[in-house]
Amino acid sequence: MSDSKKERLNQIFDATLRLTGKVGISGLKMSAIAKEASIATGTLYIYFKNKEELLNALYFKLQKESAPAIINEISHLAINIQLYKMWKIALEQLVDNNLRIVFMEQFIISPYISNSNKKIDIGFKNYLKQILEQGKSENLIKDVNNDVLISLIIGFVRNFSVHIVNDRNGYLSEKSIDESFSLCWNAIKN
Repeated sequence: MSDSKKERLNQIFDATLRLTGKVGISGLKMSAIAKEASIATGTLYIYFKNKEELLNALYFKLQKESAPAIINEISHLAINIQLYKMWKIALEQLVDNNLRIVFMEQFIISPYISNSNKKIDIGFKNYLKQILEQGKSENLIKDVNNDVLISLIIGFVRNFSVHIVNDRNGYLSEKSIDESFSLCWNAIKN
């Protein structure tokens, strides 16, 4: 893919994230996305045949840049290290563009999500459940329902990223990453 095409796609994706923050996924219109991206509506249709295709491509891109993308690289590591690496990536990505949260939370429950993107989400949650179960079997993690543990982890990282963006103007230090993960780890460890 040429640099100009990548740049144009990023313009489109950034515009979609900004508009999702303003009008929500259901309020998105291709013409408004094109206007926000400073391109002609016809140009947008060269890249995506419809809103559903655009939203699925954006979700896939965001997932490739976040924690699910590193599963194969970290699955051999200790459980706390795996969770830390996912924590760090998620926090950095969310602070870098907090509109990702708005988009992903809306998209995952929208009628636009493709089966392949549902599988990515389910696969990531299953991976988390697997390492949590392993941690429980090794007596490292509290014997609590996995959905509760996952909600705690994901909720904490999302809320902390919002705090960083709003109260610290997006400044995320290594110390903040380490301290926040330490608190999360202490909440779930046995």
